[in-house]
Amino acid sequence: MPFDWSALAATFAERVRDATGQELDFSLESLALLDDLLDEWLHLGEIYGSDRPHQMSELELPLVAYVGETLRRSFGGSWVERPSGTVLRIAHAVDLDLRPLVRAILAYQHPPSFARLAEALAREVEERAWE
Repeated sequence: MPFDWSALAATFAERVRDATGQELDFSLESLALLDDLLDEWLHLGEIYGSDRPHQMSELELPLVAYVGETLRRSFGGSWVERPSGTVLRIAHAVDLDLRPLVRAILAYQHPPSFARLAEALAREVEERAWE
């Protein structure tokens, strides 16, 4: 039975709403809000949390699920199981493994950038439509 990424994404959005009052509504615009929230959480974790690496790693799959579901709903696509893990297939042409980006963000190697990812993906999908 395939993993239910949609359910995990919905649970994550509910927990964010309950914890912050912010509504993640699966729109592309919500990715900018998620970037801001994540930047704040990471900053606070760096300042106050000695357990930050463990606590932040718990966000990996929920972030992959929410970002992936938002992109899937906006651009069309499906979750595809591969031997190396699950990827998001957009427009039957782009396979996107979100885990490396999420891990880099949670490890402070890259700033939160899900909104920019969506913009780049929109350009890629548009370019492929013209081919």
